[in-house]
Amino acid sequence: MKCLFLQVKYTLAKGTREEFYRRFRDNNITEMSMAEEGNIEYEILLPHNYENEIYILEKWENPECLEKHKHSLHYAILGELKAKYVSRVEIQKYWLTDFEEEK
Repeated sequence: MKCLFLQVKYTLAKGTREEFYRRFRDNNITEMSMAEEGNIEYEILLPHNYENEIYILEKWENPECLEKHKHSLHYAILGELKAKYVSRVEIQKYWLTDFEEEK
């Protein structure tokens, strides 16, 4: 199996990470993203040693599914949160090959 993997790093305005994370959770962005066609994994991480950063790890079956995701309501809500709290976004994309889902 082959899939598209994204590592998204948000650098947040100082002291806003908990508020961003709370609003992210309250809007069910993870659950709604995971329910989308083609989503394999969607996970948000809060690193302990970097208090102004959040990472989102995503796996998609193909670029078309990722593109559909970008037109969803919860993606628009995330965009509003980013506009309010995020000062910088870094995205790394990789193709994973010979990828197997755990059962």
